[in-house]
Amino acid sequence: MFFEVSVSLTSKKPSVSTLVPRSTSVGDTDAHHKDAWIPMEKTRQVLVANATAPPGTYNPDIEMLTMPGVLLDEDVEDEIGEPTIVCCREAKAGCNKGKLTPSSSTNERRLRDLVKIGAYGAAINHTAMMLSFYGQGRGRQGHRTTHSPQSLQLWYTRLALLVKTKSFAVAQAEAQPFSQLEKPDVFYQYYPDQYGGRTGSMASFSFRLLLAEMPMLCGKPKDSLRKLFCMWATIKKMLNNLNKGLCEDGSSQVSDKNDKSDSLKLWSGREVKIIYSIINCACAMKDYSLAIELLGQLCDREGAPKSALYSALGRLHLQTGNISAAEVCFNESSVFGASCVRELIDKGLLAIAQENYEDACIYLQRASSLDPNNIMILNNLSVCLFHGGRSKEAITVLEAVISSNPIDTLHESIILNLCALYDLASSKGIMRKFALLRQLSKYSADAPAHLLQKLYSQQS
Repeated sequence: MFFEVSVSLTSKKPSVSTLVPRSTSVGDTDAHHKDAWIPMEKTRQVLVANATAPPGTYNPDIEMLTMPGVLLDEDVEDEIGEPTIVCCREAKAGCNKGKLTPSSSTNERRLRDLVKIGAYGAAINHTAMMLSFYGQGRGRQGHRTTHSPQSLQLWYTRLALLVKTKSFAVAQAEAQPFSQLEKPDVFYQYYPDQYGGRTGSMASFSFRLLLAEMPMLCGKPKDSLRKLFCMWATIKKMLNNLNKGLCEDGSSQVSDKNDKSDSLKLWSGREVKIIYSIINCACAMKDYSLAIELLGQLCDREGAPKSALYSALGRLHLQTGNISAAEVCFNESSVFGASCVRELIDKGLLAIAQENYEDACIYLQRASSLDPNNIMILNNLSVCLFHGGRSKEAITVLEAVISSNPIDTLHESIILNLCALYDLASSKGIMRKFALLRQLSKYSADAPAHLLQKLYSQQS
């Protein structure tokens, strides 16, 4: 059983429409310069040489090219027990019947439908088929290829889905050719015939951020920290150029003041996202001094959401055991207009840190009444009830969470805590685990294998 302190700072989760690629016109303009990026010096030299050479004659060294390819089919059935497989198949058959008819079509719309119903394994396999149309399918890693905004967004979708399903080994291996998207063939100017004078990165900022965060997700936060600081340094250069009246890459003057203002707003927002990721990475490394320092810098920014940031800072102090500092931060959060729900959650977490589970239950129950869909509140409430000797009530809370909205509430923390409660409650826990397994398979079509193993195991 474990509490969720929710120090993690993230922007809103990407919707299906942003995760799945959409066709775009070559002539689309980019008024806010969202594709801008400063290439590293070696890449810049290749882009200049390519631009000055006769069309089709320049061939850069092969190490300067991005040559990705799909490595294998994703099939989790070899990783889990046969009884679990049977149970999952039965539940999936009942769930998918009539919802998504079998189809041999390979397109963005079908990919979007697969992601929407949570059929992530099928969506991953679908991306493999779609990438084969770009010459980047199975067995093509290490072969020369041509990139486009659509193919790179498709790769972002595939790698994001692999991360979501915790297929980290495959995700890392397939992401390796992209490095940090600094090679010349992922920039528009590498393809002057197709994109004319358009410049910047064909790969999205979200793709860059995913690649930087991937080592952290795979248990190597130090590698992520280095990559994130490199991204931050580049963004600082771009913001500095904009403040001087230049374009992001420093190539020319910005003539339109509104254009400059929009770009500053866009890249300042992206800088904050990088800082959030660095804070999360620092927390994963237990480098709380760095996380606290950066959170303090964010609190001092003009227009920053100070209430939310002070609340996060307080929760971070709770992680370090500094209850008095946490209380000060929670009071600051309240001064800057903390929502009633956030204030109650903070009081509940403070009570938990003081091992006052009775008061914590009261605060969390009040918070839940105001925000009944907040899973973190209910998960913590369940753990508080357990520590207060009310195991049956703790189980009831989590079972009610799942039964009320199984599609959105079958989260890993909920499942693991419920499994622990089942194991502690009675010898019949295995039967209740199977019931939970059926729900997971029905409403979360491609649950990670380690969760399925946990549910099938007779021991915690």
